[in-house]
Amino acid sequence: MRASRWFAVAFLSTVGALIVYAHGFWAGRFLELAPNSEYCVSKLLGFPATSWTWLPLRHLCHWRDGTTTDLVPGYVNPLVILLIVGAVTGTVMCALTLIGRSSRGTDRNSTG
Repeated sequence: MRASRWFAVAFLSTVGALIVYAHGFWAGRFLELAPNSEYCVSKLLGFPATSWTWLPLRHLCHWRDGTTTDLVPGYVNPLVILLIVGAVTGTVMCALTLIGRSSRGTDRNSTG
């Protein structure tokens, strides 16, 4: 494949990862200004009522019975990781394609 196609893979994978992460951020109610009891409504809340992490993206409701519920949809983190792998692969392959092309061009010029 040409370097421009690998660059497109890397670019689109990066944009896709950002979009999916933003969706998870929105769906996980990280920006809610409402009290926890309005979006964690299934059972009685424990203490602390919620916890969160950025990577992997998680926003947990902690219930009094010791169980938790993740507000971020289950497909967000695997899809973000898959897209990051695609971006890294595209970047590496683009660089290798460009390096291979420049070394072949150098070899031709030096021999003849």
